[in-house]
Amino acid sequence: MISEGWLQFLFVAVPVLSLVGTWMGLRTAGRLVQRRRDEERAASRQEADERGRSDSAVE
Repeated sequence: MISEGWLQFLFVAVPVLSLVGTWMGLRTAGRLVQRRRDEERAASRQEADERGRSDSAVE
């Protein structure tokens, strides 16, 4: 039979580690989403700048 200490460990440590892992994953996912948004904004600004320069050069 499993000792009482191991049962307490399993009932406490496993859920706590699960919560910590979930929190870390969500934090990382949020950072990745923000980084993607920043990169998309920078790319769209760069495209707008390039279009603005080429349009003025044509005129």
